[in-house]
Amino acid sequence: MPGHLLDGMDGARARTLEMVASLSQRQLDFAPGPGRWSIGEVLDHLLAVDRLYREEIAALVALARAGRRPYLRRTFRDINIAPLFLPDALLPWLDLPLSLLNRVTPDAVRDVLTRLPIVPSRRPDRGAPRARRPGPELRRELATSLAGLRALVDANADLDFRTLVLEHPVTGVSHVPRLLAFVAEHERRHQRQIDGIRRHRQFPWSDRVAAR
Repeated sequence: MPGHLLDGMDGARARTLEMVASLSQRQLDFAPGPGRWSIGEVLDHLLAVDRLYREEIAALVALARAGRRPYLRRTFRDINIAPLFLPDALLPWLDLPLSLLNRVTPDAVRDVLTRLPIVPSRRPDRGAPRARRPGPELRRELATSLAGLRALVDANADLDFRTLVLEHPVTGVSHVPRLLAFVAEHERRHQRQIDGIRRHRQFPWSDRVAAR
């Protein structure tokens, strides 16, 4: 199993890199409106999410290696991703109800909600992007970001990653393979966002030699 755990993420990342390969700095920095992300910010957000879940999986591996139960329960206080319409003050009261609801929600339904912006979501604070990062730097980090996670998985290939579990009120109870599938679907959702930015009527297409 370990050798195939990152197949979905690898495929999603390859597509992201293809989408932004020839974008200029001006195109990466273009925001379609006040308070809306640029493509560069979307890419930096993806890198932040990579780091977030790499750290969580590393913590689960450490628990397993220490002979403890590899189960982490995170609340909105830890990772404050949530539907956009929910006010911050309400989130602590929803930890338990949403956790219970997610335990009976089919994975296929969660996949659809993750991939498509049916329910707009706020990004977690730990996923906040930085603006106007240099394009070559972003593309280089995107190309290498999964290497650390792959090294972690390969170094612990003797573990059954289905026994390493992260629980969160929004993403539900997820073992590592399920968690990695969620991250891949999350990236595909942001690919749709990138497409939307590129279709904006004010997107500076003139910066490109050949528009796709």
